[in-house]
Amino acid sequence: MSDNGSQPTSLSFMKACSNLEVEQAFTSYNNPKGNADTERMIRTMKEELFWLKEWESERELSYEFDKWVDYYNRSITNDDYDKKCQESKNKQYKNRIV
Repeated sequence: MSDNGSQPTSLSFMKACSNLEVEQAFTSYNNPKGNADTERMIRTMKEELFWLKEWESERELSYEFDKWVDYYNRSITNDDYDKKCQESKNKQYKNRIV
């Protein structure tokens, strides 16, 4: 799921997706909540995998990414995901107050 920003809608990105046989799906316009689940998933992936270390190679990252996806899909329930979302919202709210 992509938003309708300039990167995912650029000709070069769309051509690359086509070449890789990746079917693009876009959120509806003027609906910021339409992409919220995707954005949260990407943020979680960054926090739990990508930002943890400097990766030596693409191969190493790819291997660890596959392991992370398997772990995530087997271990994380919808309740856990909802809890993480609520914790994130609470943290954002508290940061605005301070």
